[in-house]
Amino acid sequence: MCIPDRALIAKSAAIVLAVTMIATGASGQRNRSLKARVSMPDGSPSQSIKIRLEGGEGEIIRDSFTDSTGNFEVRNLGTGIYTIIVPSDDRTYSTTTERVEITRYSPDLIAINVYLNPKEESRTRLKSGRHTVSAREASGSIPKEARQAYDRSVGLSSRGKTREAVEELKRAIAIYPEYVHAYNDLGVAYIKLDLIDDAISALDKSISLDPKAFNPRLNLGIANVRRKDFADAEPPLRTAVAIDASAPLAHLYLGITLWKTKRENEAEDEFARALSLGGSDIAIAHYYLGQLYADRNRIAEAVAELEIYLKQKPDSDDAQLARQKIAELRSRYRER
Repeated sequence: MCIPDRALIAKSAAIVLAVTMIATGASGQRNRSLKARVSMPDGSPSQSIKIRLEGGEGEIIRDSFTDSTGNFEVRNLGTGIYTIIVPSDDRTYSTTTERVEITRYSPDLIAINVYLNPKEESRTRLKSGRHTVSAREASGSIPKEARQAYDRSVGLSSRGKTREAVEELKRAIAIYPEYVHAYNDLGVAYIKLDLIDDAISALDKSISLDPKAFNPRLNLGIANVRRKDFADAEPPLRTAVAIDASAPLAHLYLGITLWKTKRENEAEDEFARALSLGGSDIAIAHYYLGQLYADRNRIAEAVAELEIYLKQKPDSDDAQLARQKIAELRSRYRER
């Protein structure tokens, strides 16, 4: 079974997290969960720092603290533009604001990484110590005109005007050639337009500017999966998993890559990790586990996985394919 060509894109501006998701028949009315992992300027996880989520009109949706592993999660969010705000502690990091756009194409679980910018007085100490400040962490002052062009691209993308968004992203990059997030977004826009070579070029540039960034690595892997170049997909996906082992999408796409390169045991492990981290939000992993088990003639397990997928996503774009596969497997079993 080939990988479905339709992709769901979840975008958040400002980091930027832009991930493609295999189509699962998303409905614009369903609720989503937003999970943010907040890292300190030296790369360590934040612990019990103040954080809040605001809606598009500035209303406070949740005002809380990160947990002991640096995570902050909000459930039952509808479509719209949200803002994550981490106020400065007046010592180590400056106020950081990340904007997250949830559209009808977003997956059930939107996982992002928030990197806190060091305060000016702490930069010298960080650079002179054992930690290295990445391009992302040191890019606290993006020119206003570049930020405005970038923000326009977010609005255009949310309205499905991908080509127009590309032009605004190019404008932002022309003003600020080290705009890591704009290059990442540009790569995702090119994936949506099926211009995979252009996507890879933009994502490579984003990675070169910030080697620590998770999102461009994941998106580069996804771009290569989209063009079925699994040999080139594997290295960035493995790096993405190494950067953030808690990201279910990274495990999902690594699992697809391993399955397509005949490493079924490793692929099975990655699909299982994706499900353990993402649960029903990443039900598509059940679909791929069913395909993997079918390839290995583990018919009962294949049918069970596909049935779980149908139970969780009965109206998805791949539901009919799953039903057809179940019928084929049951027929194969009866012929034994």
